[in-house]
Amino acid sequence: MGDVSTPRFRVIAASVQGTSHLRAALPCQDAYAFVETACGDLIVAVADGAGSAAFSAEGARLAVTTAVEQIQQTLARYQPTSPRAWQVTVQSAFLAAQQKLYQRASDDASDPRHFAATLVLLILRKEQAICGLVGDCGAILRHANQTLLSPCPPQRGEYANTTNFIVQPDLFSRLDIQQVAQPITAAALFSDGLAPLAMNLAKNEPYTPFFEPLFGFLAAAKDAAAAVEQLADFLGSDRVNARTDDDKTLVLIQRLA
Repeated sequence: MGDVSTPRFRVIAASVQGTSHLRAALPCQDAYAFVETACGDLIVAVADGAGSAAFSAEGARLAVTTAVEQIQQTLARYQPTSPRAWQVTVQSAFLAAQQKLYQRASDDASDPRHFAATLVLLILRKEQAICGLVGDCGAILRHANQTLLSPCPPQRGEYANTTNFIVQPDLFSRLDIQQVAQPITAAALFSDGLAPLAMNLAKNEPYTPFFEPLFGFLAAAKDAAAAVEQLADFLGSDRVNARTDDDKTLVLIQRLA
């Protein structure tokens, strides 16, 4: 699936099923959502359902839609003006996503862990960016001087090959919230399936040679549908699949005004 948007931002996004999921006849367990508000803020979320969780694809979908809607509703009522106000705003979005998964599990008399998902949330404003993360998805920001920043690097769990999920009871202790008081010209959100390509894993830093061609592709894109198709083809290519067999989601963002 893929989408492209709107007036102050150009956004191209795609999710592609991983080869291991294809072999196991599992659906793509990633999800994304984004919206540009009436006042020109962009809200974007990406989630990755836990591979071992029975309903993780639904969990990921509910997480991104709930978090984005919660932020959109909050910003329609008032504009946070302090770091503390933004922290509370992001916390409320993650809590709403967690409660949505808890309620969904309760409806089925199921364990919330069956809907486990990671979640990264990004809010882009004219002169700042706010990022929240639980788990091993990632967000990359590009400053006007072209340098890349990972405000919330992917999280590692207590044990090898583990991470954090929004259904965990100690949600706020797992939640990393960072605020960048600078204008951002481009950004990207990705699920952990792309981490081997998108990050220098030894340093937990963005791998610039991965992102710069993609930002160039986004800036040159003229046809929305064609750009989404090309992005999906790239994510499903042999070149990418040689490095990762997991589901892959990538959201590319360019500021237009």
